[in-house]
Amino acid sequence: MSPLVLLALCSAQLALAIPTMDISKRDVLSDLSAGWCRSYKFGVSIANNILYMVGLDGGLIPGDENSDHHYLMTLDLTSSFSVNDGSNYKLSVINDTVPDVKYQAFWPSRDNSTLYMYGGMFLNNVSTDTGIWAYSPNQKIWQILEQEIIIPTRLVNGANTNAPQIQAAYWVGGYQDSDTTVTITDSTVNYAKGMIQLNTTTGIYTSLEAPFTPVQDGSLSYIPVGEMGILVYVGGQVPSIQDGINATMTPNEWDYVQVYDIAAAKWYNQTTSGSGVSRTQFCASVQHDESSSSYEIFFLGGADFETEDVITDVSYLSIPSFKWFQASPLDTGRMTMDCATYGSQIFGVGGRLAWYVDQRAGCYRMPAFIYDADSEAIRTNFDPTRTTYSVSSSTYDDIKKSPYPSKWADSSLEALFVTANTNNSSTNSTSTTKDTPLSSNNSTDIGAIVGGVVGAVAGLIITGALVYFCIFKHRKNKRAAEGVVTERPSTLVDSSPSTTQALSELWDRKDPSELGGNGRSELASRRATTRFELAEK
Repeated sequence: MSPLVLLALCSAQLALAIPTMDISKRDVLSDLSAGWCRSYKFGVSIANNILYMVGLDGGLIPGDENSDHHYLMTLDLTSSFSVNDGSNYKLSVINDTVPDVKYQAFWPSRDNSTLYMYGGMFLNNVSTDTGIWAYSPNQKIWQILEQEIIIPTRLVNGANTNAPQIQAAYWVGGYQDSDTTVTITDSTVNYAKGMIQLNTTTGIYTSLEAPFTPVQDGSLSYIPVGEMGILVYVGGQVPSIQDGINATMTPNEWDYVQVYDIAAAKWYNQTTSGSGVSRTQFCASVQHDESSSSYEIFFLGGADFETEDVITDVSYLSIPSFKWFQASPLDTGRMTMDCATYGSQIFGVGGRLAWYVDQRAGCYRMPAFIYDADSEAIRTNFDPTRTTYSVSSSTYDDIKKSPYPSKWADSSLEALFVTANTNNSSTNSTSTTKDTPLSSNNSTDIGAIVGGVVGAVAGLIITGALVYFCIFKHRKNKRAAEGVVTERPSTLVDSSPSTTQALSELWDRKDPSELGGNGRSELASRRATTRFELAEK
């Protein structure tokens, strides 16, 4: 066969091969109108009436299927919409300098000007990036936060929560493995001990104690009671070894919870009553009922750790009675999902319908569903006016009958909830946390030191000014009585720009959106991690 004939045949085969490529798979999507199947595990938060979600790989979305696309998804919560309509889920591609991870935390600052992304496992190439990333919704800019005191460690499968009232976010437990760091190249899992605190105004990262760690999974919830509020940790599994391979996991019982008093920097092991349905890979949401002065932590989704059966039961823990109650169940069980709360409406986002990592994990219509804690029912349509929650009449009666546990873990924990009046008789009131800025009790905070020095100097200036004013006034009155004319005194407090700025600014740093230079992650060319595959239809 002549070379010309061979060339013609090869050209024909090439021409036939080119049209088989689906160019649409490389298109960037603007929403989920093309459909959905399944994906998990995301960083989810609500700020300025918008639900934000990070950790969505384009390779998992019908109509895209390009794993190089890393999406930020949003839902507008200012008006009603159907959670089953894909056009409501708006998508935008995230800059490829930002780590492409799942299982991360996503915390808004108190003023909602910044969203902080921490932790998570890499989807493709494991990177040396261990930082905390800040996203400005207004400017649509991502920047890495440079930490000068403590360098963060990238963890996965910990429990986290946000405490906007005190400008803090927390992460407890979790571990490092080959999907989170380049320093581990085998099956070793290094479990973390302690808890992480992030000041969501200054961006300062602090390490705190947590005596029940190492632990993985579980949930961490913030309750605004006492001086600065408490954290409540529920569930989770404890490894047989802190560092190593093939650790045996033992699930924690649900007849007790770990409670952390933030102001006192102290943990308590508080027993519970009633029966909560234990589970793993679930999410939690906090509700507040003003009529009974109680807080309810709702637990949705998850699976039984032993049988691996997905759970539809919905349990909630009422505080301060620390008693378990059962709510109406989910229509369909879902595990490995995230929760975001708007009023009484709890968004369940992402997840799996079964304990598999392939097509057997099942498909569902859209990423989110809504469980209304007030009506204890699934809602198809979001309603922005549903902003309040009330416990059921039976739960209300139970709380009024037994507002506190039969035995407190410690009298100091009891004091956070039970306020003594002047006659030393107990009332059934629960003290509420004021919007108190975060101040770490067991770590050195440079900002606090500077603020203390400035405050002390300002106090001396003001005190001296008052003394001077009193002396001057006395002399002026005396001289006036004697017919002596005096000059007007000079300004008592230095109002120069430098002094005014020092007294008014608690944190002399850049805007969070401008932190950290270019913040480019240094992606290494290493093995690909296990992918969360798109289920077959």
